[in-house]
Amino acid sequence: MIGLLAAMLPATAEDHINLVFIGNSITAGATLSNRTEQAPPIVCGQLVQEATDIATHVYNSGHSGITTYGFLPGSADFAKAVNGAQSLQESNGGKLCFSIMLGTNDSAYSPSDSESRGGPATPARYQANMKAIIDSLLAQFPECKILVNYPIWYSPNTYNSARYLQEGLDRLRSYYPVIDALAKDYDQVYTGDRSAWESFENHPELFTSESGHAGIFHLHPNADGAKRLAAIWARRLLDMILK
Repeated sequence: MIGLLAAMLPATAEDHINLVFIGNSITAGATLSNRTEQAPPIVCGQLVQEATDIATHVYNSGHSGITTYGFLPGSADFAKAVNGAQSLQESNGGKLCFSIMLGTNDSAYSPSDSESRGGPATPARYQANMKAIIDSLLAQFPECKILVNYPIWYSPNTYNSARYLQEGLDRLRSYYPVIDALAKDYDQVYTGDRSAWESFENHPELFTSESGHAGIFHLHPNADGAKRLAAIWARRLLDMILK
C-alpha cells in the first residue's frame, strides 16, 4: 500500500501539509488499544507523508457519538476543529485540508443528549447540516480543500446506546448521493472513495466485536480496519492535494 501511495509523489512540494479530521468515534479511534498511534487519522497522516516526503501534521477532532448536528458551526466541537486548523497553519504554514466523515450517528435513533442530538437525520437534514459545516470552513479558510468521505458499513444488528439496525444502515447509505451532490456545488470540495462501503461490508475481521442489544455487532474498525480506512482516506487526500 505504501508503495502505491509513494508513486503519487507530487512534482512540486509545499513545505507542509496540515490535515484536520472531523468525525465521530470511528475517526476518534474508539475500541483501539492506542488511539494516539492507531486511529485512522494518525495512520492516514503517516501514509500521506510517506507518499509525498512532505512534513504532514494531523489534528484529530473525532468525537464519539457526534452527528452532523453536533458539529454545526457554533458548537464546541466545530470550534475545536477550527482552532486545531488555525494552530496547524500558524505553526507550519503550507496546505490545509479537512477530511470529514460524518453520518454514522446521524443514521441511528439516539437519545437526545449533548453528544448525540440530531439522529436520525433525513437525507435533507444531513445535507443541510453538511452544507453549513462546509460553508463555514470555506469562509474561515478560503484556501483550504475539503474531502467529504463516505461513511462506512456497519453490521445490520448494531444496537448499543443508539439503535442502528437495518433501518439505520439503509438511512446511512441514503447519504451517499447527498455527498455526491454537495461536492458538485464547490470547487474546493471533493468526495471520498465510494468503495469504502464494500471494503468493510461483511468483513468482521476488520472490526472490533462488541456486545449489544441485538447480539455481537460490528461498528468500530479494529487496528487492521483502521489501517484500511486510513489508506482509503489517504488515496483521495493525495488526489486532492495534487490538484
